[in-house]
This record gives sequence, C-alpha cells and structure tokens, in this order.
Amino acid sequence: MNPGYQHGWIYCRQCFTGEKDVQPVGDFLILNNPGYAGSSTPKTLVLGFSKGATQIKTARQTGFDKVAFAGMRDRLQKVLTRLGLMPGDQCMDELMTSKEEVFGFTSLVRCSLCKKKGEAYLTSGAVVTASFRVEETRILIRRCVNTYLAHPPGSLERVVLLGTNQVYIEETRHLFEELYPDYESINPVAFRASGAIWVYAAHPSPANGSFNAWMDAEPTQPSGMKCRLALEALAG
Repeated sequence: MNPGYQHGWIYCRQCFTGEKDVQPVGDFLILNNPGYAGSSTPKTLVLGFSKGATQIKTARQTGFDKVAFAGMRDRLQKVLTRLGLMPGDQCMDELMTSKEEVFGFTSLVRCSLCKKKGEAYLTSGAVVTASFRVEETRILIRRCVNTYLAHPPGSLERVVLLGTNQVYIEETRHLFEELYPDYESINPVAFRASGAIWVYAAHPSPANGSFNAWMDAEPTQPSGMKCRLALEALAG
C-alpha cells in the first residue's frame, strides 16, 4: 500500500533540515504537517494546493478527521455535486475518514506553504501564484508532486484539482506534462494522465470570488465556461 495514500498524518521530512517543523524557503515558510484523508484505493482524488490557516488551526485543536478542507466542506460538496461525482445529500464528513472507499483528499503540496507579507505569513491569496514564480518554491512543489503523484493508486479514475486561476492551471499542467509520459490534453481545464482524467474546478474557499460564476456554468462567463469544459471532460 502506498504510504502517501493512507488515512492520517504522513511522516515526510524531504524539505526539512534538522528537527524543526518549520523551514524557511526564501520569503516563504513550510510547516511540516503532511496528511491524506479518505480511501487508500480512491477512484476520485481531490487535490487542494496546501493547508490554509483554518486547516492549520483545526489540526492543533481537533482530531485528524476534521482537518482536510476545514471551514469549506459545504462548498466542496457543492463543487463535487456540480461535477456529478457525489449526491448533494451525502455528508462530506463521512468521506474524510478511514472508512471511505471512493474518495481521497489531500493537497498538491502536502505540507502548509506560507508567504511572508510584512510581519505576517499568509496561506491564501497570492501564495499560490507567487510560489510558482520563485525557483526555491518551484523546486519544493516539484519535489512533492514527484513524491506523491508520480505513482498514484491503480484504482484512480479521476482527479479534481481545486483552483481555476489561469497561472495555477498553466504551471501545474507543465508539471504533469513533465511527470507523466501518457499526458494528453483534453481541453483548457482537463487532461488525461496516469490512466485518469484530471479536471480543474472552483476552489471552495470562501475567499474565491468566482465560485458562484463557476457553479452557474454560464458559457458567457469565463469561470462558467471552465465548469462546462470540466463537465464535458468527465462525461467522456
């Protein structure tokens, strides 16, 4: 069984020196808290970018089953329902346990990546796009992708990548094109790789201002068109 796809915290220190759980990376910090929730043989894998402030806080206060996508599970359910991957009346909390058989939940960067702004470190907003513009963090992202996504479970049929920012789509698609020999583009928000269909979908964060437009799937709106293209790819 792939240790990167077993429900719970993961021991990994590839990006850390010494014994500390906080590692500076230029103007970024990485917090050592990798984890994976759900089925060890998922048919659908849901990938965020990295744990945000709410998930970090939840991890310090409660058990592991409450951490993944804490504070946005209701919106994540709407995304997965919109994609036709789960019924709207199913409880998301049940999917993020070791008893789950279909879904797996984790992040592209399995630890928490934070960017310095003034005296504070942020886990959202410009963190994602900025991390792809700095070579030090690009190396970190590539290392994590190669470690945990190079050989996904053979059960995998589809991957939902949360985030429709164009920079994020372009940068990650480059990573996957390098990683998978069978990479094949389907449309601007979908591709085939490693025997699965990968689609980009709206991030469920409450700060995502294009969430409703994506959900509405109006073809005259850029976000709505991305939803339609994802649906087309999943429909085959």
